[in-house]
Amino acid sequence: MKKYIYTLALTAFIFAGCSKMEEKKNTAPPSTQKPTTMDAPTETRKDETVDKFKKDADDADAKYDKDKSDANKKEAVAKNLAAGNYMMFEANVPPKEKYRPALKYYRKVLSLDPTNKEAEANKTRIEEIYTQMGLPIPQ
Repeated sequence: MKKYIYTLALTAFIFAGCSKMEEKKNTAPPSTQKPTTMDAPTETRKDETVDKFKKDADDADAKYDKDKSDANKKEAVAKNLAAGNYMMFEANVPPKEKYRPALKYYRKVLSLDPTNKEAEANKTRIEEIYTQMGLPIPQ
């Protein structure tokens, strides 16, 4: 009889634990629910900030191409470095869309300022990523 009681208690304990493991359902109306990162496929999610950084870097490059002043050169270095850093460390985009543009921006920084240690270190890091993956380093 004790075996029967212990088995019944254990079964009740297991069922009680399992019922608490159910996912909480979102009871808010769909119009008030916040979308999660899993709601949309990767292709449809877009990081609008990427476009802003790219435009800023391209504008600074164009400005420097027209007037090769030290101020324009510093701005081009700063904007390209910011774009490279955003792409590499913060952009919410797939790796294929992340590292190649970041590498381009770091190379631009180094063409304007060959002594820029941050751009050199990040460029080297990206090249190592490509090497580790067995892929050719983009030119």
